Amino acid sequence: MPDPHSPPPTVGVLAKDPWHPAFRREHHLVRGLVARGSTVRFVQAPADVGRVRTDPAGWARHLLGGRFTDVEPGVAVSERSTVLPGSRGTTAERLDAAALRVFLHRSGWAPDLTVVQLPWEWRGTQGSPGRVVFDCTDDWSRLLPHARGLPDQLRRIADEADEVVVVNPVLAPLFPGRRPAVVPNGTDEALLTAPRRRQRRPSTMVYVGTIAERFDVELVRGVLHRLPGWTLQLYGELAFPDRARAAAERFAALLREFPGRCTHHGLLPRSGLADVLDAATVALVPDLPERTLGQSSMKAHDHAARGLPTVATTGHHEEAGEVAPHTRVVTGAGEAADAVLAAATEPGAWADARRDWAAHRTWSHRTDAWLAAAWPAGVRAADR
Repeated sequence: MPDPHSPPPTVGVLAKDPWHPAFRREHHLVRGLVARGSTVRFVQAPADVGRVRTDPAGWARHLLGGRFTDVEPGVAVSERSTVLPGSRGTTAERLDAAALRVFLHRSGWAPDLTVVQLPWEWRGTQGSPGRVVFDCTDDWSRLLPHARGLPDQLRRIADEADEVVVVNPVLAPLFPGRRPAVVPNGTDEALLTAPRRRQRRPSTMVYVGTIAERFDVELVRGVLHRLPGWTLQLYGELAFPDRARAAAERFAALLREFPGRCTHHGLLPRSGLADVLDAATVALVPDLPERTLGQSSMKAHDHAARGLPTVATTGHHEEAGEVAPHTRVVTGAGEAADAVLAAATEPGAWADARRDWAAHRTWSHRTDAWLAAAWPAGVRAADR
């Protein structure tokens, strides 16, 4: 008789991001599942018809069926194409759902557990075999204010999902009639145990993460004006869609305004993260609160793993219930600048407290908690 606590033998993930760069929540959970014995098929977030301008053959090739490629042991990845993103409204959602059902059918989609991350893809999973779970990482109405139909999509998920998992308890009310399981993000053991090879540079702030519309350029500008002896080192991909050209230009103008003091270094490989964090005095997380409420900050967990002081705006920190010891949560550039100065002279024991906090919130712990919700003891694909 199989072990009632074993993971699902096969898992299919309809992800909110590509596989590369593989450092987001879904990537860590997938690797945790594989380490526990699952095999995973990972479908990347869909590319819409706009891709036809640059890669028409690639777009057509992934429209009506998956082409899975092994990317590491236990993980096969496929692209997916669609005509219009399902977030564009009811018609777009229904068209995308129809395309997704064909895609899944022609891909032989029959995992024991299907995980969905984009709410407008949920309709397309109707009829999927096995257990179907929604993993909610964001308040999508805040992250994508232009998205349409979200309340109806979330109600449908609340009615139909075998389980709903959220990263932050603030998101639970989005699913009426349900009590979602709360499984925040975490950090990885390798970051906790990596040797320290860099000494902290004085008067150095660091930001590591995606730079998008939620990045508060005006707050950063105010902090740099108030702290003329400090620098800010920025690492991460630029993720400004076409509709956010004004935000992209504001960010570019910030770099031009503070040459040598505010520097964007591009995407940072995960292998270099410990050195970059260790070399900084303080981590700054300048997110716009109205776009981040309900999130669970992976950055904050990574900072804690290296003992690095964090100054963060409200939002995902304010109500997460998962705030590392001695995190300074601020509103406005003045508070942020004062908090940076205070963090630079904090007691050394506070770094140890943060590392201990992070050690209890690794991705191994999070995967166990996620599995307990998504694949509870006794569940079998054969039971469904």
